[in-house]
Amino acid sequence: MLGWSINMLSALLRKLRRQGTSGRQLERLEKRIGYRFNDRSLLRTALSHLSWVNEQGGDYNDSNERLEFLGDAVLDLVVSDYLFARFGSAREGKLTRLKSSIVSRAALAEQANRIDLEKFVIYSRDNFSEFERGKQTMVSNSLEALIGAIYLDGGLEAARSFVFEKILDGGKCEVGYDDFQEAKNRLLHLAQVNFHCQPSYRIVAINGPEHVREFVCEVSVAGRLLGKGSGASKKDAEKTAAMQAVENIDDIELNPNDDNSSEDES
Repeated sequence: MLGWSINMLSALLRKLRRQGTSGRQLERLEKRIGYRFNDRSLLRTALSHLSWVNEQGGDYNDSNERLEFLGDAVLDLVVSDYLFARFGSAREGKLTRLKSSIVSRAALAEQANRIDLEKFVIYSRDNFSEFERGKQTMVSNSLEALIGAIYLDGGLEAARSFVFEKILDGGKCEVGYDDFQEAKNRLLHLAQVNFHCQPSYRIVAINGPEHVREFVCEVSVAGRLLGKGSGASKKDAEKTAAMQAVENIDDIELNPNDDNSSEDES
């Protein structure tokens, strides 16, 4: 009987502690994410893991799972829109792979760790060992729920701003550059093997104000323009141009000696 009373008292104290600090905790998180909620109950729900809700005998709708579903869709839209605008010459398959690299469970968990989201998620202590095993999933899902909460509270632009700053690092993140670097390497190889020359990259335009520059690059092989791309830096523009050039180089691979033959005739 005494043991039961002690356990009940401990549980009550944990609950009171949680309730007593929840307001301050939420305010701290708002400062970390750079967004202040009009309806803070949405933020509390976004942080409420189903294990905690079940332990408290709450309703499923009090957990963050529905917000996770919504946030996943909002994140998908915002990231897709960003990639579509940033990598203007990339094909659908490449864009899909780039998006996957940003919204994967591991990538989202890493971003969640940057804002210490784990410290704010409310979960059942009785499932602590399970929590440790599934921590990556839990924090990435909670980040999606947070995005869903911001969307409901402040609309799409508020959610877009959060994703841009905290997940896309203000547009400076190195998203999927491996694919684009591979395209640049591939283009160099094809140009050397088939045309005995190197690709020629040229910045043809610089658009936008200084803090949001957009560079436009053209790349040619054997004197023929094969690709054009844009990016936030010269290197980014070269990589997107190279990707388009790799896709177009088949058009001249059939006649790699065109330029040489014209020299012989002259």
